[in-house]
Amino acid sequence: MDKDLNRIDRISALLVQLQSRPIVKASEMAERFCVSLRTIYRDMRTLSEAGVPICGNSGIGYSLVEGYRLPSLMFTKEEAMAFLTAEKIIEQLTDTQNSNYFRQGMDKVRAALRGVDKKYLHDMDDTIAVYKSRNTKESLPNLLQIILSSINDRLIVEIDYINAEESTSKRSLEAVGVSYSHPCWYLAAWCHLRKEYRMFRLDRINNIKITGNEQTRVHPPLESLLGCDVSQCLIEVVLLTSKEVSKRFADRCHFMGLTKERELANGQIEQTYMAYSLEGLARWVLANADTTTVIKPVEIKDIIKQIIKNLDL
Repeated sequence: MDKDLNRIDRISALLVQLQSRPIVKASEMAERFCVSLRTIYRDMRTLSEAGVPICGNSGIGYSLVEGYRLPSLMFTKEEAMAFLTAEKIIEQLTDTQNSNYFRQGMDKVRAALRGVDKKYLHDMDDTIAVYKSRNTKESLPNLLQIILSSINDRLIVEIDYINAEESTSKRSLEAVGVSYSHPCWYLAAWCHLRKEYRMFRLDRINNIKITGNEQTRVHPPLESLLGCDVSQCLIEVVLLTSKEVSKRFADRCHFMGLTKERELANGQIEQTYMAYSLEGLARWVLANADTTTVIKPVEIKDIIKQIIKNLDL
């Protein structure tokens, strides 16, 4: 009985995939549902025999016949709650226009719910809260949509960008993708000024526009570019600190650029940071001077000495 029920659930999920994606690959579905390729082939044949018009090509995938529409599917209460959680995150962690678009989509989700589930979602609304970092300023109101449109249309964008030293420059970029790493969104793009792939913080973009100029190259996947500008823009910093400090200020350490840490034989924690500015880490070391020491670079020690020298004691 359980086996039959699982198959029914899997076939229903396959139908959802066919409705929501242009191409569904058998290999991906087999991996997703932890079954064999033969099982997916059999499930697709079951759907086809039930009257669902499926097109299938070996090595390409399956799709629904163009123009075929199925009745709207009902969301479960748990799925709706996951959407509510995502809405809270998107409201705080993306720009205004993107948040508005998602809110409109959520209204459609709520409209598809049964009355009892609508009430459940309404009653649970105040039980989830997401707060943005107070250290990150607002980005432009429609930044994400503009960037994604430029990627889809393969058009160059022009931006006014403020770097970590607060100097402004104009850049022509071929956007590849956007990524989020707390507390900031980043744009990975080919920079015409630097002639290389770079990462740009979205909250440092003061102005953006899509040009009529087409992108000049075929770009690699976004995943391969994450951190691509580390060697050009970031400085490696290695600190030794106590286990207590490492645990107590874990979130703050990651905000300052912590990339890895390991416990040494003597119980101390070796932390490696990739930093845009050494002064912030110098002040961090100074604030924890009784537990934290600098391994490299020596410039941090010079900054600390200058800070102490400037103190009016």
